Amino acid sequence: MRFVLTGAALALSAAAPAAAFVTYDAFSSFNGTNTAGGFIYGVLDSTGSSPVFAAFSDAPGCAARISGTICTSNGDLPAVFKSTSGAHQSGTVIVPANALIFHPGPNAGESAALLFVVPTSSRYKLTLEAFVADNNPSGVTFDIFIDGAIAFPLATLSAANPTYTFSGTTSYLPAGLPIGVAVNYDGLYNNDSTGVNFTATAVPEPAAWTLMIAGFAMTGFAARRRSVATA
Repeated sequence: MRFVLTGAALALSAAAPAAAFVTYDAFSSFNGTNTAGGFIYGVLDSTGSSPVFAAFSDAPGCAARISGTICTSNGDLPAVFKSTSGAHQSGTVIVPANALIFHPGPNAGESAALLFVVPTSSRYKLTLEAFVADNNPSGVTFDIFIDGAIAFPLATLSAANPTYTFSGTTSYLPAGLPIGVAVNYDGLYNNDSTGVNFTATAVPEPAAWTLMIAGFAMTGFAARRRSVATA
């Protein structure tokens, strides 16, 4: 009986989708490569009739732009940076200790972008925190793009509007769907450094919650039976 109860509990727990409770965090997983932590970093070119995303090649030239960081790019800007020296100042850039820095390229339409490819079919809670990271900000815009098309603009950051926060849960997303966030040129690109935190957390469906709760309950019941039997 003990074996049957334990086996049933494990089966119910396994029936819940693998995506349950998993959080993908761009900042904590970033290590200077464009595929770290399930994210792809690159440039979104929106100068044509439809946006085109291309992954960075991880050329190291971008590191000279902001001191005390690791970065990924095609050699220069656009690029994505992460501090290796805590919070500090590098030129006019206010380098945060707890966020990535996205910097667009010198030409309009050359956005620094992050792409999250949905790993497991599920609903996802998406959270974005963005803020100006330069003493002389010229302004940037944020866009969300889904499956290669810009879905909608999120916000414009400037000295007058230096922060932006977004949090929401998607509808059910199929595995393999690409969702991206792009930081766009909107002024003098030399002063467009922008702090970014982005997370995606899988949200179990109600049916999955029921199975998981039942699995936990049966596991607890099986453990209690073992305790009584031993006594």
